[in-house]
Amino acid sequence: MPGTLLDKHPRLKRTLKSVAKSVGILRDSPANAFYRDLAEVTSRGEDPFSKLFYGYDGDHLINKWDHFLPIYSRLFAPFRDGMPDGRPLRFLEIGVYEGGSLDLWRRFFGPDAILYGIDVDPRCAVFDGRAAQVRIGSQADPDFLRSVVQEMGGVDVVLDDGSHVASHQRISFDTLFPLLAQDGLYVAEDLHTAYWKGYEGGYRRNGTFLEVTKSFIDDMHGWYHGRKTSEIGRSIGAIHVYDSIVAFEKGGGERPFHTTIGTPQKAINRTR
Repeated sequence: MPGTLLDKHPRLKRTLKSVAKSVGILRDSPANAFYRDLAEVTSRGEDPFSKLFYGYDGDHLINKWDHFLPIYSRLFAPFRDGMPDGRPLRFLEIGVYEGGSLDLWRRFFGPDAILYGIDVDPRCAVFDGRAAQVRIGSQADPDFLRSVVQEMGGVDVVLDDGSHVASHQRISFDTLFPLLAQDGLYVAEDLHTAYWKGYEGGYRRNGTFLEVTKSFIDDMHGWYHGRKTSEIGRSIGAIHVYDSIVAFEKGGGERPFHTTIGTPQKAINRTR
């Protein structure tokens, strides 16, 4: 509830959450009880993914930045009931880790969604057939990515939570975004690594996902500046930028037009 001691002292709140996370991850652990209570405080039913995350009672490990949770709710809400034409959602997550996120996506999107996860670590094959289908391969291998999408029967939403290496992110995006269904969504997260050298990053370094995103903004506005634009850039309908997350809506491709509606009125005398 608002006005509690933790609400008045956010630093203490973050510290307690960190300690809680480190001391237990089992189903009935004090950490999970803490998160379930916190979910009731923070979400109040307004943020479904946060409630699922903090109340998670599964057997797998999940690791997410707290501020990602309401962003997921906002971005993925339109897909929770399947696609507009009535078919199931086709969702691909890059990066399986301990399998917990796929378990959570299954709970979020429901039993009918077609969920796939890919990971370069062969140990992740143990999660295949549980909450989702898992395929082993590199996100930097275009042939592998295309084969997974073909097996899925196409893809509507991609979430890149893989290696976070700039060149890998770009290969995945360049390969998968053109394969997205019209009105599909591509989400790349943990993009703070774009500033870290160990991930081929650096402040305003060419080739990072954030710098490429900036160029796509120019491509979306190619109608007005007349310079050469990329094919992918011309097929982006919208870009949403958050702390460490960028989401691309597929769309666009047609030149915007301007319309005037209404009945002309006599000139208004503004003299006072």
